[in-house]
Amino acid sequence: MTLPTAFAETTKRSATQAELRQRVLHLYRRYMRYSREMSDIYELDMPVSNIKTKIRQEFERQRFVNDLGVSNVLYMKGQMEFQELVNFWKQQCHVLRYFDDQKKYGAVDKNDFIKNFLRGN
Repeated sequence: MTLPTAFAETTKRSATQAELRQRVLHLYRRYMRYSREMSDIYELDMPVSNIKTKIRQEFERQRFVNDLGVSNVLYMKGQMEFQELVNFWKQQCHVLRYFDDQKKYGAVDKNDFIKNFLRGN
């Protein structure tokens, strides 16, 4: 059982890029450490390596943001997502949306009711 406050972090802005970089690397490592546990909690039908790859892609997508204010907000959002994932505050369909790269949310396959239902479409 996870305590909701175990991963809570007070909102703190980084004053320098170096400080923010250390915090982001720490958050990235926490995501990687808990990837197997998240796979078990949410009963994801995919290898843990796919989950780690997706985590890496999400961090890489924001890698070249240079504005410190924007980077601080992205870090805080990442921290909140981590806390929600680890504390099981999300449902499986919310987590599966991270892995729904092939289809755009507007393009719904009308023939597959079950998949669309589980995705929340």
